[in-house]
Amino acid sequence: MSLGSILDRIKAEKDVAEQDINQISPRALPYKKGQIRSAKERLEGLYIDYKNEMLKRAIFILVTGNKSELFAEIAEKDFKCFKVDGKEFFKEIVNELHPEIYEGKKMNASVFDIVGNVLEDKMKRLDIMSYDSLRFTTDYSRVVKNKNEMVNLVKDAVVNIVGGEVVALDALEKVAARAVNDNYKSKLVPILIHTNDENFVTSVSDNFRVLTPKVVRVSAGDVKTDINPISSIEEITKETVEEALKKIATNA
Repeated sequence: MSLGSILDRIKAEKDVAEQDINQISPRALPYKKGQIRSAKERLEGLYIDYKNEMLKRAIFILVTGNKSELFAEIAEKDFKCFKVDGKEFFKEIVNELHPEIYEGKKMNASVFDIVGNVLEDKMKRLDIMSYDSLRFTTDYSRVVKNKNEMVNLVKDAVVNIVGGEVVALDALEKVAARAVNDNYKSKLVPILIHTNDENFVTSVSDNFRVLTPKVVRVSAGDVKTDINPISSIEEITKETVEEALKKIATNA
């Protein structure tokens, strides 16, 4: 099924689901409420169909380096790519924690349990029901000074225990929601995940390939480690970004 045909069905169901019941006669109201409820249920399934179809067409572009964010901004603004902060998933988890439980404190099992509960809610929203639960080990027994260090600790634990592919699935969820609103129906879905954390990029690449073989790396600006990029750019301009994206599309 094409993205376009799914979008047509989504539009039709939304027209029914978003009817103003205040404009419906009392006599027809019970029937209309049933129609609206059924349309909303079908919409949920169609959104999943759309997201799954996007995954088939997706190419994950992992961009790192001190100019990775600029690369992603140009790619999204000028070349209709989708950009997602590589640490956004972990930031969202930490945002739900009260700083008092981790700032200036040594990590322990009870805090991990709280993180695990937040993670469980996020995984449900991603329709992921089976995964390896977080478990505290001495590897994570360190003092956390601030929010950024907590984000990095959660990142390490989730990638090592649950698997880095969750970042790709979360990015896909975010992108799909935007794509539906934009009536997006392209044959190729370029999803740029940008971060200056080079080790993160190398560690999750193979995890992403569990979902799709279309995973590439790009270095943007200064990069300290060899990430084996498909394209390496020092000066980030509209022209150099376009050149890199053409190379990626050719090899997709």
